[in-house]
Amino acid sequence: MTLPRRFVARSLITALAFGLCAPYVAGAQPAANQTPVVVPTPAPMPTTSGTPIPYPAYGTPAPDVAAQAQKPGVPVTVTLKSAIDIAVAQSPAFASERAAYYQIAAKYGAARGALGPSLSASGSVDRSWGRSLSGASPSPSSGPNSVNGYVTTEQGSVSVSQLIFDGGHLIEGLRSAQFADVAGRDTLLRQLQTLAFTVATNYYALLEDNAAVASDNSLVREFEINEQFVSAEIRTGAAPRSDLAAAQFETAQARGALVTAQGNQIAAQATFATSLGLDADTLIQPTPLEASPPQVKILSYQQALAEAFKLRPDFLAAQATVDSNKANLLYAELGRVPTVTLNGSAGTGRDLVYPNAMTSWSPSGSIGATISLPIWDQGLTDYNIHVAKDQLDQAVAGLSTSRLQVQSDVRGGLAGLISARANLVQAEAEVTSSTVSLQATQAQYKVGASTITAIVTAEANLATAQTSYVQALYGERLAEQQYTYALGSSDLTL
Repeated sequence: MTLPRRFVARSLITALAFGLCAPYVAGAQPAANQTPVVVPTPAPMPTTSGTPIPYPAYGTPAPDVAAQAQKPGVPVTVTLKSAIDIAVAQSPAFASERAAYYQIAAKYGAARGALGPSLSASGSVDRSWGRSLSGASPSPSSGPNSVNGYVTTEQGSVSVSQLIFDGGHLIEGLRSAQFADVAGRDTLLRQLQTLAFTVATNYYALLEDNAAVASDNSLVREFEINEQFVSAEIRTGAAPRSDLAAAQFETAQARGALVTAQGNQIAAQATFATSLGLDADTLIQPTPLEASPPQVKILSYQQALAEAFKLRPDFLAAQATVDSNKANLLYAELGRVPTVTLNGSAGTGRDLVYPNAMTSWSPSGSIGATISLPIWDQGLTDYNIHVAKDQLDQAVAGLSTSRLQVQSDVRGGLAGLISARANLVQAEAEVTSSTVSLQATQAQYKVGASTITAIVTAEANLATAQTSYVQALYGERLAEQQYTYALGSSDLTL
């Protein structure tokens, strides 16, 4: 989340105004040989002035809300890359997407196995009783070659079958599963890029909120010092008592802004931690920005669009889904084609006749071919074809939608990055010009050609320019992330 600009601007303006012009307000003229104040180049994060005020700065104490705990194995300070790595390992949302892809991959693996032969083995032991044939006749009354007793039959066999012809039905099913696997993998990669973009957005939002709290903290300290200064002026008769009320009003207003900024910071901290798959109270902070952000190459719209169509995983997934559904439609249509299967089996068995006869193991086997011709299946094949056609129409529409979305994202991301960089250049120019203006106003004040009000105004302009620079710097970073996300040119891999 981003704090309203007026909070950051007011903080920086007031901190600089009272910090720089306090000697002038006290009535002390600068020496003739005094070096003019040179304001340094603005840094990405404002420098905190004074002791930080714990949350809540004012109001009902709530230490448990702001409390943070370091988690085992989680660093306290992280770069953007390490934050993304943590999110990939910890985020339950990405874990769910990964599990969904594994299901698709498993289906493709099973479809590939159907190309090979089917092999099975079986064995049985059966016992029967009654009049049974045997090689001996223990009693003449029972008739030749027959006895009353038990017969145990033992046998085992191995069977193999191989599909010989189905008109390409099995191959089309395999192609459909293969394209579905490609689409699933590309979808997972886009989910990874989305996770990285979300982490980056929360990363920079927390940095900006940290900067807002630091500057508002400085503001409160400066106003408190100003109150003391006004009180001293009143005691010496150099200022009316009404000035103290005005100073107290400004202090109270600054304290309220600080409390709001602290609350926003805590919320941003929780959002950042949970986007990494960590508890909301995890002690983890982003590394402050460097003064010179990295630059990504800006392409023309047509170049960027061509790049996105080659790289965007979601667009590639939409194309693979269309190919998968085309193969699935042909698979359904080939359901009417006859199939030829080669079958073979080999086994052995023997008989054990109670009480004293037993046959030896005798082998057996068979080989043949089976042809199956579908004639009527109660309309099931017609239904499968109809569903496959509808799924293909949906996939084609999804591809068109994805193409339009890529165009919109690329155009918006490109324009946003160009504007953000131009804004950053202008913000730097504003800092330079406001610095020169402040120095000129201070020089005029030395010779009595200007007033303390003009100095305060010049300092306020400089503070506003510095605030704009900080916002432009964060804006440029976010615009780079948006542009890279629109092109799908991230270096993330599965």
